[in-house]
Amino acid sequence: MKFLFNLLTPIVILLMVIFSLLLLKERKTFDIRTLVQINPIPHTQELITQEKYVDADEYLSFFMQHDYVKNDPKAQELSNLIQEKRSNYSYKTDKFIEGIVQGKSDEDIGRISAIASDFLVIGDIRDLSIQGKNYFNHEEVDNTMVALSSLGLLATATTVYSLGATSPIKSSLSVLKYGKRINKIPSWLNQTIIREAKVASETKSLTKVNTLLTPVEKLYNNVGLNQTLNLLKQTKNAKELQGLVKFSTRFGKQSPMLLQTTQQTALTYAKAMPNVSSKNFIYASTYGERGLKGLSKMGESKFMQRVGFRANLIKTAYKGNFNSLITALLKYLPSSVLFGMAFLGLFYFIRKFFVLTKKLF
Repeated sequence: MKFLFNLLTPIVILLMVIFSLLLLKERKTFDIRTLVQINPIPHTQELITQEKYVDADEYLSFFMQHDYVKNDPKAQELSNLIQEKRSNYSYKTDKFIEGIVQGKSDEDIGRISAIASDFLVIGDIRDLSIQGKNYFNHEEVDNTMVALSSLGLLATATTVYSLGATSPIKSSLSVLKYGKRINKIPSWLNQTIIREAKVASETKSLTKVNTLLTPVEKLYNNVGLNQTLNLLKQTKNAKELQGLVKFSTRFGKQSPMLLQTTQQTALTYAKAMPNVSSKNFIYASTYGERGLKGLSKMGESKFMQRVGFRANLIKTAYKGNFNSLITALLKYLPSSVLFGMAFLGLFYFIRKFFVLTKKLF
């Protein structure tokens, strides 16, 4: 029995040292103890208090696709409150009128009423008349609005001539005019629109304008009007706009919230991890930027196992249990304990080595 004990002791200690070093190595790669999932309830409540029901709905819905929020009674209560408010007839009527009177709204029904006239020739004539009046009264003239309205008239004529072939251009111009009213067109795009409008007016061609507007049209199709304008406002040049189009093609309507919850770093991580599934990428983002950093450093499979995302756990019970054990140790076992185990184990073998050497020599 003593012989067996003497034989097993070094084996057990060796395994303890190896296991400790492996855990320390993995923790050095990325410490999962730093991960905390975002709680969307406080910000949702804040948006509701400010009566920003659309923003509240979009924000909370992004997290409601995950069980940790979907199963939260408070989140369910807030979601029902938002849906009840947005489906209210009086609320919808007010938003529809708001779009007509103010030319802008945060609700879809209000946006539709706001941009409807811009899609028609009457909207372009109206806006050119307003800016013309400002000019003659020595008031400030919005050159971007003049450029967009001029392009709108040309696009209307071209649409009729081409039997509707240029209607996407007209649609994009309406989006941009709406964005200009709510101050969400970045300065670089303002300047580009004015320059291209001048070229189009001289050449009577929308070819170059179409090149400019195609990314806007794609972004609009991917994420909708409100988020298109929110994303547009953040761009600094045409290259960044193209990057957003590619990003939104991959993640669709989830794109804006992905950027918001990760402080815009999702763009960089998406480029670095083109083969990570969209579902896992989005789940990692619920931990914020740190989640995407962990996904990048640990790899998709290991990261999803460590955070316990059920759809990605290893199928066999043995491996699943072993992986759960490692995850638990990484989360709760202090690094000091791991270092202590490793040093004690190494000290044991050094001592044994000296004892053996002394006996031999």
